[in-house]
Amino acid sequence: MRILFCSQTHLTTELGASKVLIELAEEMELLGWECTLVSPYHVAPHLSNEQDYPEHLRRYLIEHAGDYDVVDYDHHHLPFPRSEFPNRTLFVARSVLLWRHFLKISIPLERNLKSRLRSLVNARTQAKKKEAGRRSASTTVSESDLINVLNYDDRVALIEIGIPQEKIAVIPNGLSRLNRQLFDAISSTSTRDPKVAFVGTFDNRKGATDFPQIVEAVCQAIPAASFRLLGTGRDEETVLGMFPRRMRSAIEVVPRYSPSELPGLLAPCSVGVFPSYIEGFGLGVLEMLAAGIPVVAYDSPGPPMMLPQEYLVPAGNTKALSDKVAGLLHNKDWLAAARAWAKGRAQDFCWHRIAKETSAIYQEHWKKRQIKLSA
Repeated sequence: MRILFCSQTHLTTELGASKVLIELAEEMELLGWECTLVSPYHVAPHLSNEQDYPEHLRRYLIEHAGDYDVVDYDHHHLPFPRSEFPNRTLFVARSVLLWRHFLKISIPLERNLKSRLRSLVNARTQAKKKEAGRRSASTTVSESDLINVLNYDDRVALIEIGIPQEKIAVIPNGLSRLNRQLFDAISSTSTRDPKVAFVGTFDNRKGATDFPQIVEAVCQAIPAASFRLLGTGRDEETVLGMFPRRMRSAIEVVPRYSPSELPGLLAPCSVGVFPSYIEGFGLGVLEMLAAGIPVVAYDSPGPPMMLPQEYLVPAGNTKALSDKVAGLLHNKDWLAAARAWAKGRAQDFCWHRIAKETSAIYQEHWKKRQIKLSA
């Protein structure tokens, strides 16, 4: 079968949604699929305004979708009637970050006066942008044949707005074979420093405003503790500037890294934190687990796909999160068992297994569509 993956970003194997599609496509090709990936550049080489992308994608798919059995695209980008596109092709809307959560979950603002004033000034513009995004995503998922979401919170949110349950597939992300080998080389039994890891961009959605309280509480409970923030996207000066000076010596910032470097960067760490308010999946959680690092996270969309309640705390509860981290660092036996558990849990999320699941679900829905069309 032939599938067209429409990436919402430039195709790269470094980080982000396109990396996920590239790794999934590689595994699906091993299963016999013929996979084609296109980025916004392929769809509209001279695109200058992101708001125009859906219209360009519309034209591209009207012309090319009939060459494929399945088209997989972002759940924001095709807010047009299904009747405009080839009937026999299965149209799958993929959610990386479900729009509906942004309407229900409040993300904290930075606490300084400048940031609050900027937020007030931009409030109307942001409200209009959010409403436009809501309309686009709502129409896109309603008109799709199948919706691919990364977690069960997404499925519940879509059912709440009337999307039929049988139209929603929950398929998580995973690790590639190469990355799995690199992570498997890390020992889960060796002694590690009381170093706390975080993998992800350092922004408000992922808990940047909560980190000062987390660092302070953990370092008070464990004076030798330190933090390693990986893949922040922001430079060291900017990130450290969000912490009081007294804390900065305990924080190491690595703005960027290549995927092959990540296992080595995580190897000395003992515990991970992931105070994100909204995720599609939370690949950083999986990467820390694969390195033998138990992760304490907010009980928000994404991480519960990988973590049991034992490692989840209410979103925004920095004290509960810090207490669990300190408890793990204090109790060596608990930490050793948690490391072994983390390694084992990560094995459940491998691209070769997930590709098989994706293949089976897409083929099932494609066949049902052909039967319906021929009836």
